[in-house]
Amino acid sequence: MPYIPYTRLSHVGITVRDLNRMVAFYRRVLGFMLSDRGHAPRGDGEYAFLSRDPNEHHQIVLRTGRPEGVPSQIVQLSLELGSLADLRAMHDILRADNEVTDIQTRAHGIAWSMYFKDPEENIVETFVSSPWYVPAPSAVPFDFTMSDQEIFENVRDAVKTRPGYKAYQEWKDEAALRMLDAGVWPGPKN
Repeated sequence: MPYIPYTRLSHVGITVRDLNRMVAFYRRVLGFMLSDRGHAPRGDGEYAFLSRDPNEHHQIVLRTGRPEGVPSQIVQLSLELGSLADLRAMHDILRADNEVTDIQTRAHGIAWSMYFKDPEENIVETFVSSPWYVPAPSAVPFDFTMSDQEIFENVRDAVKTRPGYKAYQEWKDEAALRMLDAGVWPGPKN
C-alpha cells in the first residue's frame, strides 16, 4: 500500500433549507457557538460555522441550498457525551424542545446512544462510550425510566452473552496494533 498521510476527522457539513432556524437549533439544543458566518465567494450559498471547542474553528458547517422536499443526505451526526448522567440530561433537553422528533435510545455494546431528528430531519446521535465491545451492529434496548445503575447493569448483562464480547480497551489495543501495522495510524502522541 502506498504511503497515505494520517488524517483526523475534524468537522461535518450539512446542507440545510433554513439556515437561521438550524443555527438557532444547534445553539439552543446542543450548545454550539456560532464562530463565523458568511456567503461563499463562489456564490454557492451562505455558510454558518459552529463549534464547542476553542481548538476547532468549526465542528459543524451548515450551508444553505437544500431544496424543499429533498431528504437529508447524512446518515447521522454523532456527538459524544461524558456520562450516562449527561445522556439523561440531554434526553430531558430533547424532550422539552418542540423541534426535536423521533427520540430513540439503544445501546450498541460499545456505547449507549440516543438518536433524534433535528428540525430538518437530519439524524443526530448523542452517545456515551461503554467499557465493553461486541461486534457491530448490535443493539440492546434501554430507556430513562431506569436508573443509570440499572441501565449500566442491564446492558452489561446483555452484551456479556454475545459472541465476540471483550473489554473495549482490549479491542482498542488490538485495533491500534492493526492500524500501526497497516500504516494508517502514526501511534500515540508522546
